[in-house]
Amino acid sequence: MNRTDPSRRLVLAGALGALAPGLSAAAPASPSWSADSLNAAAARKGVAYGSAVNGVTLRQLPAYGQALAREAGILVSENAMKLTYAWPAPDALGFAYADEVVAFAEGNRQRMRGHTLVWHEGLPAWVGERLATGQGEAFLRRWIGAMAGRYRGRIEAWDVVNEICGPQDSRPDGLLRTPWLAALGPRFIDLAFRIQHEVDPRAAGVWNENDLELDADWIDRRRVMVLRTLEGLRARGVPIRRLGLQGHLYAKHPLNQEKFRRFLREVAAFGLAIEVTEFDINDKDYPADLTVRDRAVSDLARRFLDVVLDEPAVLNVLTWDITNRNSWLNANPERRRADGLVQRALPLDEAMARTPLWHAMHRAFSDAPDHRKARDLLRKA
Repeated sequence: MNRTDPSRRLVLAGALGALAPGLSAAAPASPSWSADSLNAAAARKGVAYGSAVNGVTLRQLPAYGQALAREAGILVSENAMKLTYAWPAPDALGFAYADEVVAFAEGNRQRMRGHTLVWHEGLPAWVGERLATGQGEAFLRRWIGAMAGRYRGRIEAWDVVNEICGPQDSRPDGLLRTPWLAALGPRFIDLAFRIQHEVDPRAAGVWNENDLELDADWIDRRRVMVLRTLEGLRARGVPIRRLGLQGHLYAKHPLNQEKFRRFLREVAAFGLAIEVTEFDINDKDYPADLTVRDRAVSDLARRFLDVVLDEPAVLNVLTWDITNRNSWLNANPERRRADGLVQRALPLDEAMARTPLWHAMHRAFSDAPDHRKARDLLRKA
């Protein structure tokens, strides 16, 4: 799911992205987000609000950088740190866009997440060949060492494994059948977490997973698999510290708040923190009428966030970009609305103005319980 200059300082921050990994842009005296921003409201409860960043738009559209600086306390590069973008050919390992996003975040006193080290989608053909010829572990060590090592000490949390849950594939362990699994067996999960921890022990290792939030029989099976797998990871001493819930919501399945609340508590009982990593709302099945549609989107967001923010283990809530103009839901042919209207998936519209969803999110953060003490402890764990 891929895709500035609010001031001279932000331009300089972007330019510094090409510096060596140990260097970073000088941080301003105070954070750039505004007092009425989503992050300001979230921070009063010990949570960080953040967004995925489209590197192309960050380069080309000053208003986009302004919006990210104003609203967010934590950022994640949408695509630049993924294997397929960073290392498309054996001799083409590159960090230009990732460096720019990291420098932008540091220049605005924002934290960074890393996304993602092990994912089955977007594998370059040359990597698939390495995995198929018995070089899987050596390549995994080289890749994680290169990407996580470049940003050592500058990333709060890494999505170490992404979308590994697959009960539909009928394996006893519930794992999704992928080239990583074929090459290394189930141990690829433990191995990836251990390598990431060796490379950057300060960064929390995260399992990032989709379709765990709503209510359906097939989603129930996914939750069971996740809890069983987490129990095994913890028992083996694997250095996993957080579970990431992607938070892609849609109207097709309802939100059962009590079942979802119970699942969050069960995850937290393992001593893990929780993040919402890719929050947006697919309004494809909502009416075209803008008022009705915005009301439905805002209502679903509020009911979801009320449960999420009630759980003390939740540390971060990131949307998958901040503006509807960049939403993958408007770019993906399978996700677009049949009537051609722009999906109202995110807190800012195409002109970077705050939407009703922004206001629903702000109210949810403002009304949430104050769990700062518990969250501070988890951040330090």
